[in-house]
Amino acid sequence: MARSFSSLFFKAAKKISRLQRAAMRMATPKPPRKRATTARKTAKAVKAVKTARAPGAGRAAAPAAASLGAGRWEASRQFSDGAGRRLAFARYTPLTETPGGRPLVVMLHGCRQTSSAFAQGSRMNQWADAGGFMVLYPQQSLTRQVQRCWRWFQPNDDHGGAEADLIAALIRNEVERHGLDPERVYVAGLSAGAGMAALVALRHPRLIAAVAMHSGPVVGDAHSAAGGIGTMRRGSIKPLVPLLASVADPAVFQLGMPALILHGQLDPAVAPRNAKQLFEQFRAVNAPDPHVLPIERVMGLGTEKAYRRVDLMRGRKTVLRLCEITRLEHAWSGGDPAVRYHARTGPDASALVWRFFQTQRRVGAAVTAGAGMPG
Repeated sequence: MARSFSSLFFKAAKKISRLQRAAMRMATPKPPRKRATTARKTAKAVKAVKTARAPGAGRAAAPAAASLGAGRWEASRQFSDGAGRRLAFARYTPLTETPGGRPLVVMLHGCRQTSSAFAQGSRMNQWADAGGFMVLYPQQSLTRQVQRCWRWFQPNDDHGGAEADLIAALIRNEVERHGLDPERVYVAGLSAGAGMAALVALRHPRLIAAVAMHSGPVVGDAHSAAGGIGTMRRGSIKPLVPLLASVADPAVFQLGMPALILHGQLDPAVAPRNAKQLFEQFRAVNAPDPHVLPIERVMGLGTEKAYRRVDLMRGRKTVLRLCEITRLEHAWSGGDPAVRYHARTGPDASALVWRFFQTQRRVGAAVTAGAGMPG
């Protein structure tokens, strides 16, 4: 019995010793490997820095990084209107030429975003490469709003209205300067950017051919920051069409404003009710006949890209589309998940936006300085 106990004791001691040695090896830092490779990488980095600092380096806009498309990316542009108001923006120009002038898509970021982050996260530049359109990314100033929120919640002429008019002035300048197609000018936005996209389109219906609003608030309900939070949480409890009319150029009811609305059904920041109310507001703009019935379909059923699509037709053309994305929270659907406020889940929102825009045109569009509402 004693011999058997001793044997078990020594076996257990040996096992404990092996475990201790293994633990020590794991706790001890491993020596660096591939020093030669690291040295070569360092040398390349130093060479790149020296090249960047060389005289004349960086003066011309370089081709965009892979995540920003294959064309020309200009990240830090400045625009000033006749009143001296300034607006920062980025510009993306694809390599492909478009007969008759390129279309223009204007992308408005959300709160706590930058133009570059929105470009990377939405991947709209890749669609610009395929579709041959130019993209502008206006960027809100931190001095105007500390979280870079476009002031859709203050739609008066001194705040949100002034921002919308400044964006419209930038659009007119870019259309004239680059010979873009004035009949194919579109604006899209995410969250606060969606609210601002609506203001730009409604205040300047002769300039904008169609608008896309992703995770956006109902139009015209809020008139302060606190009111904006309330609108985001619950939508509006007021009559919807008068709210829209209060911030719009009256001409929009004659001209119409084709609209695409996208919203995640799990959005905790902007209640999905806002999307349904936006649909009713833009229904009044695009199809005043209440007897016109929408067409409903479920797309991507049983997948992470599933969404409910509701279309309103005028003749054979879709003038209003609502996409309720089943598994999406507050983020750009089908975007780059490495960038905040963009999700892999859901259909590719940029693809949906561009395909909708392709079917819309503002015949006889006005791009002169006097077009639209005064800023």
